[in-house]
Amino acid sequence: MARPAKSAKTKTGTITKEEEAQRIEIEDKLRGKNDKLVPPLYLTESQMSIFNYIMEELQEADILGNLDLFILAQTAIAVDRIQELDRKANDNKDILFENSFRQARAEASKEYFRCCNELCLSPQSRAKLSIAKVKPGEKKKTIMDLINEDDEDEG
Repeated sequence: MARPAKSAKTKTGTITKEEEAQRIEIEDKLRGKNDKLVPPLYLTESQMSIFNYIMEELQEADILGNLDLFILAQTAIAVDRIQELDRKANDNKDILFENSFRQARAEASKEYFRCCNELCLSPQSRAKLSIAKVKPGEKKKTIMDLINEDDEDEG
């Protein structure tokens, strides 16, 4: 199965600086503006709260655009549903064995994990983002660099 494409900002593979700059420019254009990222009116109060929380937490990463509004709303709905199902299970443990409850919980979890993947919310995704954000340090020396240094010291 093929791996999903990554943003040039999060890519850890080898590409030229020119190609990386071009990809980042194109991705920024495709991402668009982020001036309309407000919770849709059809969300409940708790879903709006979850939406705003996710927005605040991802704002510093500067990875969201207006087109992400829909996946953010879906994420808020999924989290709210999981929380509601868990509240019901805490109140009545017998519900855990009902097939309809288990199916609803599984579907909500599946939707949540899909949304997390789309929004880079998993610890693995955040690690990839942080690796990409770290400025490259000193270039690692190759064996040839070390040999050349020895030659320069002798000469």
